[in-house]
Amino acid sequence: MFFTYKPTVVAKEYSSQRVTIRSVGATDAKILCEYFVRNKAFLKPWDPIRDDAFYTIVGWKYKITRLAELEKLRQGLYLLILNAEQTRVLGIITFSNIVGYPFHCCNLGYSLDEEEQGQGLMYHSLIKACEFAFSTYKLHRIQASYLPHNLRSAQVLRRLGFVKEGVAKDYLLIDGRWQDHVLSSLTNHQWKAACKD
Repeated sequence: MFFTYKPTVVAKEYSSQRVTIRSVGATDAKILCEYFVRNKAFLKPWDPIRDDAFYTIVGWKYKITRLAELEKLRQGLYLLILNAEQTRVLGIITFSNIVGYPFHCCNLGYSLDEEEQGQGLMYHSLIKACEFAFSTYKLHRIQASYLPHNLRSAQVLRRLGFVKEGVAKDYLLIDGRWQDHVLSSLTNHQWKAACKD
């Protein structure tokens, strides 16, 4: 059964570009497919190897159903950065493995369209997204990892206040091989004890 609830809006037309950040919705398969097909070569060095279904509308319809279920269970949040008309995906922000008491933590991932690089869009979008994740999911910590040679990611995370914690050897299977990752985290210093649920 396909989900029918409305996507969660994180930020509506919040910048001069009038971009919107919201969670994935039932009708987003086509624009998500277009985003990943358009950026396939660009994202290849930073992503795991994708199966063929990942680049099809049918594959995304199935994936959206699973992503929506994770959001309903408060275990994940898959956000789209969209243009003003919400007809084109400009970037993706994911909060995965959301865990409550006593950890209150999650993992952050993100990607940005090749044509949108260098304009500050991801930095400003991550500010909104992390604020939302901290307040909505009562998180104390957001973890992010990046490849040591991914200088853009390192710079964005540093500007956001993420603190480098070390290097994990052979951490993730990226582009077909196990690769080291720099581990970092952002702590919510305004965190207050939440219910133990």
